[in-house]
This record gives sequence, structure tokens and C-alpha cells, in this order.
Amino acid sequence: MRRARSRWCGLRPDARVADITAFLDTYHASIVDGAKSGMFRLQFGGNAMSPQDIAGLMSKLQNEKIISLAVAAQ
Repeated sequence: MRRARSRWCGLRPDARVADITAFLDTYHASIVDGAKSGMFRLQFGGNAMSPQDIAGLMSKLQNEKIISLAVAAQ
């Protein structure tokens, strides 16, 4: 089953615009909804993702230095 490709991510308060831009470029992501309790809804790529792809992406996001929290979007 393929699932939506958007996630809520919290950015660290000290994240610089250059770091955020590099992050978005690296993950082919865009901000689709913003700053609700410090969380941004990000869309990754142009295709739906498999559960394995989602698990891999979430793992990578949790290890990014500018990300404070990454959770699945509803």
C-alpha cells in the first residue's frame, strides 16, 4: 500500500535559513503548511511512499541536526 508523503516536522529554534533550504533541497521537500505549535507540514517528493520508504525517511529525519521532532501527518 502506498501512503501520503507529508510529515509534520519541528525545526530547532537555532536553525538558519541556509540550513533549512539545504535540508529541503536534500529531501526534495517543500513546506505545505506552517508553524502550528512550532511544527511545519512538509511534503517529500512527488510520489506516494511505501511503508518501508516512510520508515526510512522518518529515521533519517530524526537524525537531522535541524529537526527537533518528526511525526506522521494525519
